[in-house]
Amino acid sequence: MSAYIRLDRLCLDVPIFLQQERESKGWAGIFRGAAFDPPKRQLVRLLDNLSFEVREGDRLAILGRNGAGKSTLLRVLNQVYRPSSGTLDVHGSCQALLNMSLGFNGEATVRENIFLRGVAMGLRAAFLRDQVSSILEFSGLAHKASHRLRTLSSGQKMRLGFAISTSVQHDIMLMDEWVGAGDADFMERAKERMQDRVGGSKIVVLASHSVGLLRDMCNKGIVLEGGRLVHVGDITSALKRYHGMMAQLRAENAITIEPIESQGAQVYGVVEEIRPGEGEGAFVLKGWMVDTEGATPRGLVLEIDGRRHVAESIQYVKRPDVVRHLGLSDDECGFLATVRVPGASCPAQLGDFLRVLGGVSGELGDASLRLGPAVLAALRVSP
Repeated sequence: MSAYIRLDRLCLDVPIFLQQERESKGWAGIFRGAAFDPPKRQLVRLLDNLSFEVREGDRLAILGRNGAGKSTLLRVLNQVYRPSSGTLDVHGSCQALLNMSLGFNGEATVRENIFLRGVAMGLRAAFLRDQVSSILEFSGLAHKASHRLRTLSSGQKMRLGFAISTSVQHDIMLMDEWVGAGDADFMERAKERMQDRVGGSKIVVLASHSVGLLRDMCNKGIVLEGGRLVHVGDITSALKRYHGMMAQLRAENAITIEPIESQGAQVYGVVEEIRPGEGEGAFVLKGWMVDTEGATPRGLVLEIDGRRHVAESIQYVKRPDVVRHLGLSDDECGFLATVRVPGASCPAQLGDFLRVLGGVSGELGDASLRLGPAVLAALRVSP
């Protein structure tokens, strides 16, 4: 039978315990408050009246700002949380890449932890016995098989969890952000396996702040705000609604946007051309960029071999093609930026290692804009 996910008026309430605020002048007052004024139990609604359906072949994006309920919804779909009311119907085997350390025990060996995590995922011991060798080989931990898990680094534990989680193909895949696990060599293998598992899944549900990834990977989208469903539709309309909502919140000062670097947001885009500008050492960069909130960053830097050259001026231009593709609300996401690099007169003299960084003016984000293929070929820029 076909795989599907159906939610009908689903709500999730969880208990929290609140301590009454009171002023204490010493340790005695604190101890009296703890003894005679215990925390009060209160129910908080995390998901409110969600109704939608995901059918076989769908790739669903979950959009929303931090705290909107994206990760909570994924855990409900994986049946970690039981709905307080309403119904959830999930048909098909389900694989969730949400918690890479689920089932791990630091005092058990690496080999034993393969069985512990596998059983926690619902896999049979007989199946896991046949997978042990391939899991150890894929994670690069065959030489650590008899070592206790607590002796491994965090990166090695992440690699082990990823290898176990993706050792079997399921009908439904749930992901909270695109999984990153380990060094460059492992990341390449992990990316290939992820693409294979995503391609083999009948349904994929992905929550991410990488709008470019969601646009390329998903065909449908939902938007959450405060645990409520505010939009269901195709990915373009969902992205447009999300960016519109974020733009409205910024305009009304309903939320505070911190500098990109401090909140770990991403800037993505494309540098389509680098050409000589007017004056000694001047270059003009043409392209587009946007951050994960749908806003256009107002600062740009060209980094050459680790040295950063801040753009002297940036002219923003309309890019309706990008707006249509990503469902943006700000049509002036294109840019023509002038950067001055002393001692260089043509793009070929800029070197082999270039990065373009975008962010809040004076507070640049770490994420790079990727260079377009034509520019990569012309400038011999390392990937």
